[in-house]
Amino acid sequence: MAHAVDSSDSISADLDYCKVPYTDTTDGSSGTYRGQCLNEKPHGSGSVDFFNGSKLAGHFNKGILAGNGVYTSADGNIYKGGWQKGKRHGQGTFTWARGSSYEGEWIDDKRHGKGVFKWSNGNRFEGEFRDNKRYNGKYYTSTGRVYNCRLGQCK
Repeated sequence: MAHAVDSSDSISADLDYCKVPYTDTTDGSSGTYRGQCLNEKPHGSGSVDFFNGSKLAGHFNKGILAGNGVYTSADGNIYKGGWQKGKRHGQGTFTWARGSSYEGEWIDDKRHGKGVFKWSNGNRFEGEFRDNKRYNGKYYTSTGRVYNCRLGQCK
């Protein structure tokens, strides 16, 4: 009788819990990683407490955050969403401590693709972002005015 093998079980069996030094490859921040490891490198579920007070939690692959995760900066900004090679990538929401937020697509740590940016004063932009900037869409003010935006210019 043949049995199916769930490869995730065999991988999980090889993972150990570890507590190791961690350095963010994007900005050089350092801290301590706690979680699943493979060969003493973060691999699987875990979290990092950075020495500057920021925190990072999610799924790591060979020492780098990949998949879904949450980053909370020391000053209260929060990103929840997709990561690839340690950078925000895919769908995600960034909320600034002062109340503004962006929900949408990310590529290479930048707002890029469809998304909604909401300012804490009630204004919002809905549409396309390119290279971290508003590109095409509509800008709505808290007073009810609507502006069409094209190529980064709203009129």
